[in-house]
Amino acid sequence: MEKDITRVYDEYEEQIMFCKFLVAEKLNHYPEMGRSGENILIKSLKKRFTELEFVTGFVVVNALQSPQCDILVCRKNMHRRKLEGDIYLIMPEDCFMIIEVKSNITKEEFDSTIRKNKFFQKYDETRHIKLALFAFKSRIGRKELYRRFGYKYDRYLKSYVNIGLDEEQLLDYFVCIHRRQVFDNDTTKQLFFIKDGEIRRKYECINEIPVMRNFWNLIGAI
Repeated sequence: MEKDITRVYDEYEEQIMFCKFLVAEKLNHYPEMGRSGENILIKSLKKRFTELEFVTGFVVVNALQSPQCDILVCRKNMHRRKLEGDIYLIMPEDCFMIIEVKSNITKEEFDSTIRKNKFFQKYDETRHIKLALFAFKSRIGRKELYRRFGYKYDRYLKSYVNIGLDEEQLLDYFVCIHRRQVFDNDTTKQLFFIKDGEIRRKYECINEIPVMRNFWNLIGAI
């Protein structure tokens, strides 16, 4: 059966994106690595979705400023309030999604993102904004990643079972394109979790490679 050319393209683009990340990582500018990851992802998104705007900045609601957001997915005709350094002040009605970007995510960074997301659940004006977490690599083990999204490994079934979390987590999407090298056959930590639309303390794990394909499709549907 002939391969889907769009899937081949998506897989290639994900590999190129990760290759750019590895080059930046090898330059050893560790204090700037987070920003490098943001720039790589923003450029990829801008190339694909010309009808949307992708910026870094803050959401302003009721005269209060949110924590700084790595990537804000916004309407193209948004109200533009640009600060120095390509930082924007965004009104809630102009924002569809917020993407937090991590170079090599740790447990502490995961927890910090969840705490940060509490701001957007405080106000009616920002509750429509989808909250995503993107990681190029992960220091969190596979079993722990699954646990954080309500999955438990069943030794009898030899697979992960979705038992759900005890309470809802303030995160709608998690994407990890982890590789040890660009062309890596080990896909165990290449994951895409999406929150269940009805049972809010449950996530669906979409085990489809490349994992960016479903995330791109999700943004394309905005």
